[in-house]
Amino acid sequence: MISRLILCGLMSSIIFFFTVVVKNFSPTSIIYAAFLIFIYSRMTFSERKKMGSGVVYRRIFQTVFAIGFCIAFISDLYAERGSMAITSQAMNNSELPFCHIAIPQVLVPFLITKSIIFPARVSGMYAAVSSMICIWLAVTLTVGRGWCSWICFYGGWEEGFSHLAKKRRLNLIPKNKEMREIHFGFFFFIILASLCQFACVYCEWFCPFKLTTEFFPMNSIPSLIAGVMFIGLFLALVVVLPILTKRRTQCSTLCPFGAFASLTDRFSLFRIRIDSKKCTGCLNCAKSCPFGAIDILTIREKKGQPEITCAKCGECINACPQKAIRYEFRFNSNKEKCGCGKRKLPRTKLGQTIQELLEPSELFRFAAFSFAVIMSSGFVDQSLGIIFKAVKEAF
Repeated sequence: MISRLILCGLMSSIIFFFTVVVKNFSPTSIIYAAFLIFIYSRMTFSERKKMGSGVVYRRIFQTVFAIGFCIAFISDLYAERGSMAITSQAMNNSELPFCHIAIPQVLVPFLITKSIIFPARVSGMYAAVSSMICIWLAVTLTVGRGWCSWICFYGGWEEGFSHLAKKRRLNLIPKNKEMREIHFGFFFFIILASLCQFACVYCEWFCPFKLTTEFFPMNSIPSLIAGVMFIGLFLALVVVLPILTKRRTQCSTLCPFGAFASLTDRFSLFRIRIDSKKCTGCLNCAKSCPFGAIDILTIREKKGQPEITCAKCGECINACPQKAIRYEFRFNSNKEKCGCGKRKLPRTKLGQTIQELLEPSELFRFAAFSFAVIMSSGFVDQSLGIIFKAVKEAF
């Protein structure tokens, strides 16, 4: 209990600074700060009653973040350009905001040619290449692919749609392995195509979130085809399939950043561990995993951890009736990996509190939500201001 109060106090301080102080104590920033403190507190204390139950509040946060980001981003585009279309001036001046999805497409051409193929400034502007690379490195070394389930400002759309329906209408669990193969196959295709074309091919042709951010003017046959593809992919992979499958289909089949983050996740501090001795093979974890990172073979072969595409969302922890799944540090000893070791509880109250503070699940949640707070504060605060202004003008 004391450790959770300490973590909530520390998180409240982070939220207060990045959300309220930075925004000069605006009414909308105070409202959003209260929302964030509520989400983290409920997330933390619900875990005390049932391990993994905090995922409900993670879903709420990520959905709100995605909607708030799009409202703020589109508002900025209209204020600057008068539309969501990318102007030739912005392209020529390299003034486009750099998106994290473009990182794997940019890295390989940069290593070979020392040139940035994305039309964005390297530094000195909003969402510059250098700032996004620094954020990616920090996230990679801490929460890894946890970015996708906690921090990504696009993933909330799928997160929301995948929980609209009560029942799954389309079961993809037997095809999880094939879906992962498609994901990485598409990823390597995008990298090679970007290198050959010297352009971000995914961004130009396949990104479904162009529909909710910015897009190239549809004034030619190729751009019209690309526009139709954007709309079709958004409706199919972000709306319809998540509703039918109750999983994040675009994130687990198409997103090149998701595949790239899966490959670099081994450098992160945290991972998910499945205790094969406690596991009864009910496959509730596989059914609940929105990224298809647990399948029938994962459990039958007692691999002891999800597959490479795990985004550490915690849904499997919440679904496991045997409490056989948990967060752990990647550098744990072999004895701890197999679940054989039992840690001794410290005798003093202070020792117990420190041990609870250093629990991987607590530290992971704290780190992931801290990044999410920092990334979301400006966008959601701005979107709340836009919404309140629109409501005021309407009435």
